[in-house]
Amino acid sequence: MLPGAVLVLAPAALTRDAWPPLHARCIGVMLVSLAVALASAQRALDPAALRMPLIVAAGWALSSAVSALSVSGALWAWALVGVGGAGVLFAPIDSDPPAPAQHPDRAWLAVALLAMLAGLGLLVAAPLAATHWPWRLPVAWVAQYGPLFLAWGLGAWMLSRERRRYVRAPVLQGLLAWCGGVLSVSAWHIGAFRWTQPLAWFWFAGFAALGLLAAHRLWPAWRPRWRRALGLESHDSGTRRPRQ
Repeated sequence: MLPGAVLVLAPAALTRDAWPPLHARCIGVMLVSLAVALASAQRALDPAALRMPLIVAAGWALSSAVSALSVSGALWAWALVGVGGAGVLFAPIDSDPPAPAQHPDRAWLAVALLAMLAGLGLLVAAPLAATHWPWRLPVAWVAQYGPLFLAWGLGAWMLSRERRRYVRAPVLQGLLAWCGGVLSVSAWHIGAFRWTQPLAWFWFAGFAALGLLAAHRLWPAWRPRWRRALGLESHDSGTRRPRQ
């Protein structure tokens, strides 16, 4: 959480202006969103809730290690392999077998397909993507977005097949933090965007749509809390009778 927060609030403190501020803040938002998902999962009574955020974090770290070999060197790549390996090692802590939904959520299946295709495309064809990127960014840094999309694409795929609400909630909250953070820092640097590029419009529209979908799926769990906070029902969630 701390490195991500520093990248968002004061990117020069970590990058010493080696990264463009918008790029640094987008990477920082990703780290914060992973921390949000993991922190939320730790609050659940069942350790099964940690499984999906750990797999998402492992997917990001392992795929980042591939691109880090050509950008940051072997030391950072091996560090990412260690993070990803730890995530894979601890992911099977699920106390029960996965509880697949009776019918996969098609919305999240579509998100998973689009995100994974985008992630693979950014890793394989980063030079082509750089020519159409929403703002001017070197090819090596454009490739860093591939692991982000791959990781959350993997999370969306798991969401589509999981029916336990408390297991889905941490990943949904992480996705919501990712989308909200990306939109916020993008609005902060609105002048850096190349609006003649269609991807600039897709960038805002895509993250807004993804954030709305995550919020929509979280709303059934949030609605009773808001009603209790507003005094519209008692704290007895089982009866849900109005406060007398």
